[in-house]
Amino acid sequence: MQKRIDEIQSKYREWCHLLPQLEEDIRRWKHAVALIRDIDNFYTHEYQACHQAIEDGAELDLSTEGEYSIMSEDALWNALGEFHQLAWLYLRSSVDALDRYTQEDL
Repeated sequence: MQKRIDEIQSKYREWCHLLPQLEEDIRRWKHAVALIRDIDNFYTHEYQACHQAIEDGAELDLSTEGEYSIMSEDALWNALGEFHQLAWLYLRSSVDALDRYTQEDL
């Protein structure tokens, strides 16, 4: 019995340590959602006009700090896809964590 109590106490201690990090993860996730919404809005409503202006000779500075340029259509498309994939992963993981019983338990 003592061994089991010690084991669960250790897991509880680890949980206590993880909780603030998980709460920070939620804040970071919400920030990521705000970023991707703005990126999606740009991609949906503004990208084509900017792309056409560049094609028509507009001289714009497209240099970056090492990441792909947003005027590379694939960069934004990939970011949106990665976000959606991650969002589904978070959702499925959360639902799994909330589901206390599987079909075989019923």
